[in-house]
Amino acid sequence: MSNSFDYKFDRSNYERPNNRFVCGRATEWGKPCGRGPNGDGTCGGTAECQPFNRNGRWECRRAPQDGGPCADGPGPDGACGCSMPPCVPRRSMRQQRWRMTVIFIGIAIALIAVFTQLSTNGDIFAGSARLAALDAGDLTGSHAGFTGGKGCKTCHDAHDAKPTGWIQAVFGKNDLSAQCVDCHKFGGPADRPHNAVFTAATASNDKMGKKTECTMCHTEHKGVDADISTLDNKQCAACHKKSFSTFDRGHPKFSKQFPHFRRTSIRFNHASHLNKNFLKPEVKDKAPASCTTCHQASSAQRSVEPLGFEASCAGCHDDQISKRNLVVLRLPEFEETSIDKEAVLEACGPVADEEEEDEEFESVSGEELNSVGAFLMNVEPDDPEAYSEAFQNLLMAMAEEGTVPLGGLLEQSAKTANPGTMFAGLNPEAVKRMACAWARNQEYELPAEPQYGGWYGDIVDLIYRPSGHADPVIKAWLEMAISAKSDDDDVSERISDMREELLSARDGAGACVKCHAVTQDTEEGPLRIEWNYHKDTGQSYQTYSHGQHLSLVNPQGVKLADPTQGCATCHKLDQKADFASGFKDFNPKTFSSNFASLNKQACVQCHTEGRVRQDCQLCHDYHKEPGFTDRVTRNEN
Repeated sequence: MSNSFDYKFDRSNYERPNNRFVCGRATEWGKPCGRGPNGDGTCGGTAECQPFNRNGRWECRRAPQDGGPCADGPGPDGACGCSMPPCVPRRSMRQQRWRMTVIFIGIAIALIAVFTQLSTNGDIFAGSARLAALDAGDLTGSHAGFTGGKGCKTCHDAHDAKPTGWIQAVFGKNDLSAQCVDCHKFGGPADRPHNAVFTAATASNDKMGKKTECTMCHTEHKGVDADISTLDNKQCAACHKKSFSTFDRGHPKFSKQFPHFRRTSIRFNHASHLNKNFLKPEVKDKAPASCTTCHQASSAQRSVEPLGFEASCAGCHDDQISKRNLVVLRLPEFEETSIDKEAVLEACGPVADEEEEDEEFESVSGEELNSVGAFLMNVEPDDPEAYSEAFQNLLMAMAEEGTVPLGGLLEQSAKTANPGTMFAGLNPEAVKRMACAWARNQEYELPAEPQYGGWYGDIVDLIYRPSGHADPVIKAWLEMAISAKSDDDDVSERISDMREELLSARDGAGACVKCHAVTQDTEEGPLRIEWNYHKDTGQSYQTYSHGQHLSLVNPQGVKLADPTQGCATCHKLDQKADFASGFKDFNPKTFSSNFASLNKQACVQCHTEGRVRQDCQLCHDYHKEPGFTDRVTRNEN
């Protein structure tokens, strides 16, 4: 059989996408007639098979344009062998789709018209007669309170629109999430899984980069008492790449670091204290009886915070703090004096037992200017000739004005410094007396020995002694030391020397950084001292509570060395951990924890099917830092 008239666009003279009808023979038999249907849908193949008797033998002579000869040909009696029903043209797929679209739009318009009519006040269907089938149902109690004034249009923009607006809403994107975030906030992008920002590499390779809608998980109109915030495990599993049935069957393993993802704020080595320090005879009686001796179990939630310095550390370390003095200014050695004796006499007054001036000047100090003083004066400490005159001028200014010149130096050298706090408690008269003694080339003698901390002068030093833990003056000086910076190389070097002197764990003022970590969150970010306990928010999607577990392990009175009871049931000391290495730089994420990481098996011991809850929302929160916008709190709905 010839294939010249196969049902294909490139071989048929009538098959075109815009045709309203197609040949009925093509749809039934797979072979269209030559002419195809007429525009009104009638058959255009008028030329039928006409058998021809040729010398007593019948043959089919249907023209090629009409389909060509029949395959079987006429019968012995001359009857056509193609006993097929009459051709009935069919509507094209394009025409069928068009008719269905028109019908669908008509139905939609009709439904919209009915719905709007039934919703109109004063209509015969209004009030109690409103059709239940058109009622979406009651909102939850919390949402109903916010929508009372505007009704449905509070969330559905198209509710009061014209029919064209309803049609656009049907075929367009339904952005209900935009209405949700008008009231709710999540601490991150609302259209991303867990409100998290994912990198381009991550987003391009898995589902986490895809956008989400509030209505994917939360469906309204379920009644006043409905809880639309609770999700079932199937809803959670729908988005996760790796699906599993229950926590004990298929849940991924915990990360190798879990639950420790950064170093602690305080440089407290549990292993060295338990295995070395607390074993010393002089402090053996001060050793904690259990973990809860130092950690406040009564308010334990996600973390179990330490009780603080006074309750946990003061017994051993309180006396050490008062021995770390801050030397702000040290009188350097002068080869000669340029101070006018008459000016000293005018500023300081006469001295009864003043001796005659020696023929050759000999400085009372054999010291070099300390690094803090060099930073304040912006001079090189090892070049006395360069700063001799400037320092002597400073002495005269201090003799006349007390603390004012010191505050001025501080403001010039450290733009972010607070002289009011850093020189708090410094007596201007004491500064004048000290400056006067130095201006006369005399050592300053203390009127009384300082016992309770504070500012004092001692021979050739202006000193601050810490009054105790968390001394505000010491803290202010240390914060200045880590925040000071300059683009000038020489100044930067002096800043580095000053910082090293103040932050020295062996000799530094108060040695605060011996315990408090100095942290730099980013490579180019500022340094900061972690004065307070660090509450880890990096695992905000995990909702573990120690308070609900402490009663099970009963840590009260449990020995720290007992690995089978109390906190040690889960938290095992890692004796080989290089804990100190985590504090050698400023990056809090390069660390080695004192404790071994937790594995899933530690939780599976209890959280198995039939024993303890193990649904997703027991341990995980979807939204990060959920809350309400200011508009809601101000009740502007």
